[in-house]
Amino acid sequence: MRPEQGARKQVEIYKRMSGKERLKIAFEMWDISIAQVKASEKSLHPDLDEDEIERRARQRMTYGAVRGS
Repeated sequence: MRPEQGARKQVEIYKRMSGKERLKIAFEMWDISIAQVKASEKSLHPDLDEDEIERRARQRMTYGAVRGS
C-alpha cells in the first residue's frame, strides 16, 4: 500500500469512529509524545530533576506556550 492510500484508509477509519473514540486516540498520542520528549530531555540534561524535565517537555510540546511555574 502506498502512503497516500494508507492515509485515505486511516481517514475512513477515523470517520467511522465516534468523537469520543477519536478524542481518546488523541490523548493517547499526546501521552506517547510527551513520554518521548521527556526521555529526550532526560538524555540531554541528566542533571535536571523530574519537575524541570516535565516543564521543559511540556514547553517543547506546546511551542513554548506553557510557562514554567
